[in-house]
Amino acid sequence: QFSFNVFDHPMARGFQNRFSTQYRCYSVSMLAGPNDRSDVEKGGKIIMPPSALDQLSRLNITYPMLFKLTNKNSDRMTHCGVLEFVADEGICYLPHWVRNSIHLKT
Repeated sequence: QFSFNVFDHPMARGFQNRFSTQYRCYSVSMLAGPNDRSDVEKGGKIIMPPSALDQLSRLNITYPMLFKLTNKNSDRMTHCGVLEFVADEGICYLPHWVRNSIHLKT
């Protein structure tokens, strides 16, 4: 598990627009469905559940959204965007290189 934070522009002080949660993460290759999602492996975007979009839409954030992904076990972090909100609840799908960069076990 790891945590997500969405960042607004540096002008937004005080973290009123903060989104922070934890998800179980899986490789994009584990994403169920008839469509080939190998395109997601080539970018810096992740796939999150619909509930994340619901929460984010209530925060009145600015776009594009930029997320800080943190693996608390290894104290590693990286940043990414979001491609779609179609993952199962409690799950997030990451490109393999993102998983490697924050030292998530494969």
